[in-house]
Amino acid sequence: MTRVALALVTAALTGAVVAAGCGVGEGQAAQGEASLRVTRAFGEIELVDATLEDPTESDTVVRFLDDNADIETSYGGNFVDSIDGLAGSTVNGGSLDWFFFVNGYYSDVGAGEAKVRPGDRIWWDLRKWSQAYRVPAVVGSWPEPFLSGFGGERFDVVVECVDGAAPEVCEEVAERLRDAGVEPAAETVARPMPHPDDLRVLVGAWSSLRDDPAAAQLEQGPAVSGVYADLVPCDVGYRLEVLGSDGQPREQLTSAGFVAAVRKGDEQPTWVVSATGDDALPSAAELLEADTLRDRYAVAAGSDGEPLPIPAPDELPLDEEVVCG
Repeated sequence: MTRVALALVTAALTGAVVAAGCGVGEGQAAQGEASLRVTRAFGEIELVDATLEDPTESDTVVRFLDDNADIETSYGGNFVDSIDGLAGSTVNGGSLDWFFFVNGYYSDVGAGEAKVRPGDRIWWDLRKWSQAYRVPAVVGSWPEPFLSGFGGERFDVVVECVDGAAPEVCEEVAERLRDAGVEPAAETVARPMPHPDDLRVLVGAWSSLRDDPAAAQLEQGPAVSGVYADLVPCDVGYRLEVLGSDGQPREQLTSAGFVAAVRKGDEQPTWVVSATGDDALPSAAELLEADTLRDRYAVAAGSDGEPLPIPAPDELPLDEEVVCG
């Protein structure tokens, strides 16, 4: 058993609860719909798509999953070993496992403890974790977490238009949130401002965002940011390296927009709508729609505007040639 696996087991034992459905009443239902997605390989392959009407107080993430898939669990239902016959490899020393997010947040509690609430988007993914065991936040449940928040608590949403970002791009970001049912506050600022208790959307070229403590994690690799991408200085602006699950570059883009979510400590997630330079920023804003972001950890758009998943599929060859503009 790996050291990571041992830590996980210890945490599961500490927070173990009675398996879902054992001696628990239905409880009082709350009106609304929750959804369940199950995928593998960083969202590349869809396995389950289900909904739950009016979840009750006894509905947990593992119970919701159990109602829609054949699962094997351990530690009181907190740890999911396999879904529909697909098992992780952690126990045998491998680096493949099941992880789940609620409204784009990595869950710090076990699946048997996490409650399902109206509006929740539950996403399970079987993925390699050798480069990033913990991914604090993802974009794949848009328009969550902006619409429903997390853990039954909604948060104010702030769109920060940073240091010369084109006003029409910032307005496009705000409008896409409004279309999703969210009314954000909008700020035009010279540099990113701290909003630890709010859901924040930073809009601007990477050169304007990189000094923000949360966004800056993107230059520190997947193990820190949870985002399989890197921003590297070029002669003019930056290049975006889209990495595979092994942390090696599969695509190098000198003109690209991207959308990613990061989280600094216990602060609320920060969404980064950015680009290698000002010219590519409009393509980043255009990525903010459900079909593009669904089941993605992060997304980029190259010079042709076509969405590129982050991380890149492992079957893409390594891009070893250094590209700079």
